Amino acid sequence: MSGVKAVGVRVALDRKPILHGVDFAVASGSWHAVLGPNGAGKSTLLRAVAGILPYAGEIHVGGQSVARLAAKHRARLIAYVPQEPQLPGDMTVGEYVRLGRTPHLGYLGVETRDDRAVAGRALERLDLTGFATRRLGAMSGGERQRVVLARALAQQAGLLLLDEPTTALDLGHQQQVLDLVDELRSTEGLTVVSTLHDLSIAAQYADELTLLVGGQAVARGTAREVLTEERIAEHYGARIRVLDDGEGRPVVHLVRGKGR
Repeated sequence: MSGVKAVGVRVALDRKPILHGVDFAVASGSWHAVLGPNGAGKSTLLRAVAGILPYAGEIHVGGQSVARLAAKHRARLIAYVPQEPQLPGDMTVGEYVRLGRTPHLGYLGVETRDDRAVAGRALERLDLTGFATRRLGAMSGGERQRVVLARALAQQAGLLLLDEPTTALDLGHQQQVLDLVDELRSTEGLTVVSTLHDLSIAAQYADELTLLVGGQAVARGTAREVLTEERIAEHYGARIRVLDDGEGRPVVHLVRGKGR
């Protein structure tokens, strides 16, 4: 079980406060999207949950304090996909994805046949099997993003943290990645916390949303509860309309200004 509970989370970077006592809870096996305008603290919150940034307050994953977990144990519980991953250009795709198995290796650090099979399935799920021997330095931005996600899937952690997972992807691969994550959540009980800029995509896939503004959670709940025209206009400074997709999920449309 990999539910998340965060209470009073505060983070400062270079002595500048970024998060100001954020609370949120994510049920095991659910998808929670963290939304907010630029500079709201979304990525900072994910990095705190991942154990990458020091924080004040409490963050528990699967009932265990993230701050008290040894790195290897934490990597068995939490897989993190950053928005702009830094990858070793001379490493092959297959080698990099197999690094996701590192937390599961024995004392000697030797990969087993099962480890290679898990990595192979992750490559296959993201249409990367044909790229296994290609150097990462020769991959496009979207391809590299899929490689990092494949490594995270090979990690087989119960909690998957995705920081803007669709930013570098074309429309078809956006849908492929989102549908795959949704399938794993349903079939394998994966818990997902993602940051997303696209509010309509968040409404389509996430069970619940948290809206961050200025490092504070200003709204929390279902998409219909959080994504109101008044709230979006207030916090994003945008002219929008919120429509219904016909299945009870909101769709957020920009309203064009009056041109000259």
